[in-house]
Amino acid sequence: MKKKILIATIVSFLGFQFADLRAQEEQRQYVSWGFAMGPNISSYIMRVDPLLRDTLIADSMLSALPATGLSLGVFLDYHITDEWCLQANGTLSLEQATLRYADHHSHMLTLGADAGLSVFYRHPWRGGNAFVGFGPFFHFVLYSAATEDINLYRRHLYNDPVDGKTHFAMSDIHAGLNLTLGYEFPSRWFLQMEGRFGVTDILNLSTPGTYVYPYKVVVGVGCRF
Repeated sequence: MKKKILIATIVSFLGFQFADLRAQEEQRQYVSWGFAMGPNISSYIMRVDPLLRDTLIADSMLSALPATGLSLGVFLDYHITDEWCLQANGTLSLEQATLRYADHHSHMLTLGADAGLSVFYRHPWRGGNAFVGFGPFFHFVLYSAATEDINLYRRHLYNDPVDGKTHFAMSDIHAGLNLTLGYEFPSRWFLQMEGRFGVTDILNLSTPGTYVYPYKVVVGVGCRF
């Protein structure tokens, strides 16, 4: 009889421990969502192939000056543990830059959308959480306009033989890497700085050996629910 009572006690104890572990696991693994917004600074990094640098005409080279815009994004976090989470995010951004071509200046405005997937690590600090995230993203150009017809995102397709009009198309989707640093307050509001850098050559420039990589830096505020 005593042996049966002992076995029942051990089984009950192990059952309670297993249930407690399951409860803790369920508590750690949860889903949250939120939004983030703020001004951005965007531009392009221009690079010339060193093998062709001496053969290029200086007047045909482009350079870019950064300008300010605005970004608004939403995100969905799957919290694997209290420290680690996987984030899917989407951002709508208005970006600007000033392009210099010889003696000309062209102001370019672009409306685009980003879709990204990042891994985040959160560390408790002063009542809140400091966090860092890193991952790839894809950028979709929705609309782009520029003065003086110097538009990096507009590709020449063909000239209509009937009316002589020139037909254009937007450039293709490009991919890049995202790095995010920030701090989340106990109230669930957070501040963050986010850098997105293009890693693919997406632009069809007439000058051979010239490569263009878009980037933007966003400093913003957001809230998690």
